[in-house]
Amino acid sequence: MLPTASQAKDSKKDRNADPRPNILLILTDDMGKECLGTYGSTYHTPNLDRFAEEGVKFNYATAQPLSTPSRVELLTGRYNYKNYSRFGFMNQDQHTFAQLAQQAGYKTMIAGKWQLGTNSKLPAHFGFDNYCLYHLRYKGNKYAQPLFEADGVMHDNCTQDDYGPDYFSNYVMNFMEENKDRPFLAYYAMTLVHDPFNPTPESDDWNIDPKLRFTAADKYFPDMVSYCDKIFGKLMDKLDELGIADNTIVIFVGDNGTAQYINTPMKDGSVVQGGKATTKETGTAVPMLARWGKYDLKKHTTVDMMDFTDFLPTFAEAMQVKVPQDWDVDGVSFLPVLKGEKNPNAREWVFVHYKANHVPQAGLEKYAARYFKNRRYKLYSNEEFYDFVNDPEEQRPIGVGKGTPEAEAARKQFQALMDQLPEWKFTDDNVPMVVLPGLEPEHVGGGRDYVKPAKK
Repeated sequence: MLPTASQAKDSKKDRNADPRPNILLILTDDMGKECLGTYGSTYHTPNLDRFAEEGVKFNYATAQPLSTPSRVELLTGRYNYKNYSRFGFMNQDQHTFAQLAQQAGYKTMIAGKWQLGTNSKLPAHFGFDNYCLYHLRYKGNKYAQPLFEADGVMHDNCTQDDYGPDYFSNYVMNFMEENKDRPFLAYYAMTLVHDPFNPTPESDDWNIDPKLRFTAADKYFPDMVSYCDKIFGKLMDKLDELGIADNTIVIFVGDNGTAQYINTPMKDGSVVQGGKATTKETGTAVPMLARWGKYDLKKHTTVDMMDFTDFLPTFAEAMQVKVPQDWDVDGVSFLPVLKGEKNPNAREWVFVHYKANHVPQAGLEKYAARYFKNRRYKLYSNEEFYDFVNDPEEQRPIGVGKGTPEAEAARKQFQALMDQLPEWKFTDDNVPMVVLPGLEPEHVGGGRDYVKPAKK
């Protein structure tokens, strides 16, 4: 029987006595499947491609179409209709996998992008012992000359030569080194490859003129993908250097599809347009690679489906603790897949409930949708039904009774599942915001709005 979280917390911290794995979750920002070489891209991603050959490549990983909805679902293991109130915020009564890890005796950390509320106490509230974050209270730059906050200290002295992703990834590596002798959970929410598409330190333009480091142009997007790959390789090398790679679960996954104005050339000659913020496959089908170092897998690709509710129960199983029933988690563990085993609870379908709750001028509310899908068919709550493999743009809905026997069986299954859900209309009010005392929003603005506190 698995120990409870409180029992696990009392276990010895030394690694010889606690063989449970470390967990390193790397979430890249706005990167669809088409961006990695292992999925057919022409972009330069050698480290990630090699990792795919050593671990498990998920061909059917599904995220939410936009950043905050994905992050809320990932952290809580719950579908958005239960707890997602609005963009850039997570209700403060929610439970996270970081809180569960703390209760299990793990050391926890988050670095990179936050976007879940503007109060410096929130990382600790949601279960993170340490943090190094962009967009916690102040927006500033995230690439050249970054503005970020780390463990209560504002870092506002960076120069044009400094690059945010280097700071965040170095923080992750320092955390892993400091905690190499005890179980840890490190969540690195990358700022790459989200716009603005700026030069990286390895771009030709970086060294021509410092002003160009703040220039945004689509031509820099491949450079950003490549730098994301470089950082990933650096993190993997650090695990090897520390001697903890075999006992570390590493997961690399995208938070949603690529920006709609990015067109990615593929090795087969096709071009894939990004689908971020839409419920098409290019908006929700994300790259996902994983490895638990001590397992020598014979099969490196899985057709098992997963969605973002599945991370919390997977981490719970790895940490050998039970998820409290009152957390009302929707996901299922995919840990057996990381061991090279058949997953007895493998999904037959995934569910997406998406409402951007974004600023009105963004025009994203028109994409609000709820649907079930398997590896080929998709049923929306308005009863539109598609074969998205043969109709990726979803232009040819299949009428009732007009599909193949396989299609009609899927429609019937999805409709039965849809009928079990609480009624929802695109025009429904948002989920109410929950703000707890002492965690009220603090000032948030651009870097120029930040005023460095006077020295005491």
